[in-house]
Amino acid sequence: MNPSTISEFNLTVKLLGRTPRTPFTIKTRCPDNSPQTLIADPVFWEDGIWKPFPPFIWLICPRLKALVGVVEQNGYVKKYSERLKTDAAFYELYLEGHKQMIEVRLNLARRIYPGILPEHIETILAETSVAGSKDLTGVKCLHSHVAQELAYHNNPIGAEVLKMVGNCSRYDVCGSIYLDKEE
Repeated sequence: MNPSTISEFNLTVKLLGRTPRTPFTIKTRCPDNSPQTLIADPVFWEDGIWKPFPPFIWLICPRLKALVGVVEQNGYVKKYSERLKTDAAFYELYLEGHKQMIEVRLNLARRIYPGILPEHIETILAETSVAGSKDLTGVKCLHSHVAQELAYHNNPIGAEVLKMVGNCSRYDVCGSIYLDKEE
């Protein structure tokens, strides 16, 4: 689901906080119909070469971004990193979702890239987490885990964080607060 209008594209840019580096689609929406998560192209053309872009799932709902930021400030990045190292069942569940994301990311890259995906790009996309980290037990960004959970329902870290902060409801004003507002 691509932004359907220029105002929706502008809203998406505003919620992201910058102009996207790669093309994207809106994967999920908040109940107010504003974009909630984005899927960016995992490969892109820049400066005359193709480059990998491993952190391809983005959380852009302002409400969730703020609440997840509070969870991060309360030390949960470190807590989840430790849990992945000490809780085998949790790690296996996380790893299963991670493997599914590798397949999604590689399949999307193969559809975008003209020809056979170069080995160095395939390696980067296959060996990094949803946040772009090579250390699978080193949680880097809870926002990316929440985005993965919202988009694909396969990230136990994101699921637990969503339980803490609550998913968006019809009573929340998420990104729609920015609709039809000029800069």
